[in-house]
Amino acid sequence: MSPRVVCLVPARNAAADLPRLLEAAPLVCDAIVALDDGSTDGTGDLLAAHPLVVRLLTNPVRPDYRDWDDAGNRNRLLEAAAAFDPEWILSLDADERIDPGDAAALRAFLATDALPGCAYGFHHVPMRGDPDHYLPRFQWVYRLFSYAPGQRFPNRRLHFTPIPTAIPRALWFRTTLRIQHFGSLTADRRVARFEKYLEADPDRTYQSDYRHLLYHPAPSELLRWHPRPPDLPVLDAALGLDEDGQTDRRTDGQTDGNTQSSILSPQSSPALSAIVIARDNEATIARTVASVVGQECPEPYETIVVVSGTDRTAAVVRERFPQVTLIDLPKPALPGEARNAGLRVARGEFVSFPGSHVELPQGSLAARLRAHRRGYAMVTGVAENGTRTRAGWASYFLDHAWGLPGHVPSVLDGPPAHCSYAREPLLAAGAFPEGVRTAEDTAVNRELVRRGYVALRDPAIRFVHNNPCRTPWRLVRHHVQRGRGWGRLLVEDHRTTGHLLNREVVATRLVHHLPARWRQIAAGVGKADPELRPQYERARPLIAAGAVASWLGMWYEVLRPTPGKWAILRGRPVWTLVFAGRNDRGARAVLVRLDLVAGEARAVALPPDLPLALPDGRRVCLDAALAADGEAPRFDVRGLIGHAVDLDLDAALIVAAGTLPPPGAPLSLAALVAAAGTTMPGDVDTAGIARLQRRFGAIGVRPAPPLGDDPAALAASLRTALGLPAPASADLERMLPDTWWP
Repeated sequence: MSPRVVCLVPARNAAADLPRLLEAAPLVCDAIVALDDGSTDGTGDLLAAHPLVVRLLTNPVRPDYRDWDDAGNRNRLLEAAAAFDPEWILSLDADERIDPGDAAALRAFLATDALPGCAYGFHHVPMRGDPDHYLPRFQWVYRLFSYAPGQRFPNRRLHFTPIPTAIPRALWFRTTLRIQHFGSLTADRRVARFEKYLEADPDRTYQSDYRHLLYHPAPSELLRWHPRPPDLPVLDAALGLDEDGQTDRRTDGQTDGNTQSSILSPQSSPALSAIVIARDNEATIARTVASVVGQECPEPYETIVVVSGTDRTAAVVRERFPQVTLIDLPKPALPGEARNAGLRVARGEFVSFPGSHVELPQGSLAARLRAHRRGYAMVTGVAENGTRTRAGWASYFLDHAWGLPGHVPSVLDGPPAHCSYAREPLLAAGAFPEGVRTAEDTAVNRELVRRGYVALRDPAIRFVHNNPCRTPWRLVRHHVQRGRGWGRLLVEDHRTTGHLLNREVVATRLVHHLPARWRQIAAGVGKADPELRPQYERARPLIAAGAVASWLGMWYEVLRPTPGKWAILRGRPVWTLVFAGRNDRGARAVLVRLDLVAGEARAVALPPDLPLALPDGRRVCLDAALAADGEAPRFDVRGLIGHAVDLDLDAALIVAAGTLPPPGAPLSLAALVAAAGTTMPGDVDTAGIARLQRRFGAIGVRPAPPLGDDPAALAASLRTALGLPAPASADLERMLPDTWWP
């Protein structure tokens, strides 16, 4: 007898999608518990009329998505499902569907091989153009789990994985089963989805950017959907691995596919890209590359070596390792630039960055792949020390105190160090910063953690770090540089918001930093292999010296005088304002970005017919949203314009009629600030604005970009005109269709 499956379906304004879901539902579940989240169409009636829906929950009708609480809705569904004796819970959205072939494989799997207490992941496939085509850039979603009383989903309001918190990640397993997603099938639906998330998450609390939802694929990018192969295994055997991560050999000696794309399209890419970066490392590069290319791995991998500098490093690689991909940069490159150069050509599903001072013991890459295959976007391991002097040991404990031999496997609470990545989340998080000598990976790792990804430390992953600190002098110099890298990141974190010298930063980074770091190192050594203890005791004075050097380097970089540094430390260095008003030609609005650090001011006009979405669901153009004759506006102009152009505006200043110059005429900040009067926020540095005006004179206003039908194109044009950075992954060639959730 097949186990009882209850499907949880939250829905809002889904009358167009539900027939597809409900038609396929009897193949995958025995009952549906649904929730109508305040719909204004026929969603509730469709759900109530279907015989498989055994319980229908409702929320009060509301006009938009501003109060959408996905965690609250799904936890209500999970509580209601308890009354129907589920053995398994499956979560599906109204715009999703499981193909009949995958549905049959799912029911057979639940009746035979599925394990109680576990959760299972699906391929989430974006359908595009029509129901028979898809974009072959999908993500893993975990939607199926073994039910137990008292389970709860995470409390994160949006963008969380609907697996109960009581099921540890070690019991999450990937399958070859597919979920078709129709929510972005057409351009209109992509725009609607984009606007939905802007309403639900206006402050980008749960995800930093939603423009990727508007990505429009070319017809040549789409593939035709095909049925599931009848003999395709459900678990990781379909990926060429058995339960221990070893190659699943067939009678012909070949693996039956080895990456997630194997069930969707022909396999053409390696599973992992190992990117070695080197700058003037002629003496050590051969040892490093040999340790990488000599790895025994159950899945194919590629080796990419990125070289810069003036010595013979590139020649050594070219002569001794002709099988690797060599990128010889034309000028010396800092680590971030070198990483990005390798990442642009990497083809692996996962990417690792063994440095030129690192050697990989046999099995290191295979262990990384096994860890990533469990669903983790970031994976790190434990370091062994390759520099056996006292200073070398001191640097080893300073750099690797939380990743020492003897540490147990653990899911990390914060950003990891020395990690490998799932490539798609890494691309979505953005490029590595290219202007820092150290800690180039820290900014990216923090962004991934901020987006909700977690990292795994697996002690089966080992690497030998040959750090350069052979003498006390090299130790101090090296860690001063590392501290300066941290200081640059700290300054960059406050580059646009300012107020760096706040109470929290002073307490954590100035007063308590050294004692806290000392305690962390001691705690890490205490949990490590006892054989490391004598080396730690012998190196303690130099560990203290290195920690102080790093702390001094950090604060030197924070306090080092540079143009605009005071605005970062104590003020607000960057403002994005909108000046709006009317004259005899109608409404006008101008976006102005003031950068008190760079000493730049840019301005761009907004289209007068810019559509603004009102809270009650109506749409009005900019002209109608501004009161006549310069009176107070009838609407929240700052919020409405910021939403329409997808920019976070600091203030909207309503100026008197006739104050805004006509198109093509220069803009005077001083005159506009004076005309705005008390509407200028009190913490705007008006003196700084006046200085900018005196320095640059009148500011030319760029003409309004064409409105068009694509809000993302308008937002991109405005960002370019204001000198704002492009979306995070633009310089890595492509945005992703969805966020990859482990």
